Amino acid sequence: MKSSSKPAKDQTAKPKSAPDPVRVGMLSLGCAKTLVDSEVILGKLGGNEAYRLVPDVSDCDVALLNTCAFIGDAQKESVDRILQLVQWKKEKRVKAVVVMGCLVQRFPDELQKEIREVDAFIGSGEYAKIPEIVARVTGGQRVVSLGHPGYLVTAQDSRVALTPKFSRYVKISEGCDHVCTFCTIPTFRGKHRSRTIEDVETEVRTLAAFGAKEIILTGQDTTFFGRDHSGKFQLPELLQRLEQVEGVEWIRLLYAYPACVTQELMDTLRNSSKIVPYLDMPLQHASDAMLSAMRRGITKRRTADLLKKFRDTVPGLAIRTTFIVGFPGESDRDFQELLDFMKEMRFERAGIFRYSQEEGSPAGAMKDQIPEKLKQSRYDEAMGLQQTISRKFHKAQVGKTFRTLIERLADGKSGLWKGRSTMDAPDVDGSVFVRSDSSLQPGTFHEVKITSSTDYDLYGEL
Repeated sequence: MKSSSKPAKDQTAKPKSAPDPVRVGMLSLGCAKTLVDSEVILGKLGGNEAYRLVPDVSDCDVALLNTCAFIGDAQKESVDRILQLVQWKKEKRVKAVVVMGCLVQRFPDELQKEIREVDAFIGSGEYAKIPEIVARVTGGQRVVSLGHPGYLVTAQDSRVALTPKFSRYVKISEGCDHVCTFCTIPTFRGKHRSRTIEDVETEVRTLAAFGAKEIILTGQDTTFFGRDHSGKFQLPELLQRLEQVEGVEWIRLLYAYPACVTQELMDTLRNSSKIVPYLDMPLQHASDAMLSAMRRGITKRRTADLLKKFRDTVPGLAIRTTFIVGFPGESDRDFQELLDFMKEMRFERAGIFRYSQEEGSPAGAMKDQIPEKLKQSRYDEAMGLQQTISRKFHKAQVGKTFRTLIERLADGKSGLWKGRSTMDAPDVDGSVFVRSDSSLQPGTFHEVKITSSTDYDLYGEL
């Protein structure tokens, strides 16, 4: 027998190499409530070896966009971002585009018809299906999944932090039962649904174990918490429970509805060592005619009495609010009444919105729509007034000392650090800039003496 010069075949099968994980990027638009949803979405992908989360949405396999549909400007930004991602797909910078959230829930047919290059449209309540949908998109399928609006987060949902780990948002409810005529949120977020006190407490304890020092409670209306399943306002009870969580040093409350504020809530803030004296309470207007047309369920006098009582009850309370100018039928007298109210109440924090005529809202069909030029003029005047109020308020803080949460280094050359006081919520309010020759650790608290101020920010030193 002749021997073969060829080597014998290896009878041992070589293992196939695992496919590279799908790189997923996320862009989240809109409010803190949407941000929580985006963290949950990433959490559903982050624990799966088939996916790798990347920080750059312009360089990934699957680009996720969580949209906002609150007002016209937010809708435009969302559409612009969709078109940008579609362009990147054409340039092969991304392989697939998945659009999610409020805009999809509100305008599903229009989006599918006008932007066919999107690989998947996912409604605001379908986030549990994200891993399955991303897998289908990666396989070349086009997916549309709407279902019921508004995903209700629970403590069992993993989250990937999109904020610093020392400051975390917690969404305590989903949807809204109010009937404000300018708003369409219930149509794309659903009716109000509260989590249980125990479930929220469990999540906060988990976040605290991972380093959360500040907990920011959010929802369409946080004051309505618990009313849907218990028949009573349970926010004070929730706050009292969360105050017992070890590691949490600040608890901040957003989006209180004025008609649902109770004496028990005021007393809870006054008696707490952790709930910061800060209240985000959108008022929207001060004229009784406008409040009635908006269906806000409260009058100017009741609003003024509530604000005075809250400030008398909670020393050092900082109130953030928002107002709408240019609502249908708003007269010069109505607008002047709003300005006078702002001068009288001197809100520490206030934002102004130009009325957005929303399709499907009762106000959208009202007569006496205000011309855009007049809306802009009233916006400029109200903003100018609030700037003056803010400038005087901040100037009066010079010489005082504030407990400040350090967020990051702002300027290494001058030793300037950016932080926030109890009066400042992330992204929407001002900052406290701290000069320090030594390095400060983000997520730590320091006593800062204020030495100077600008219209919206404070400057100080340790």
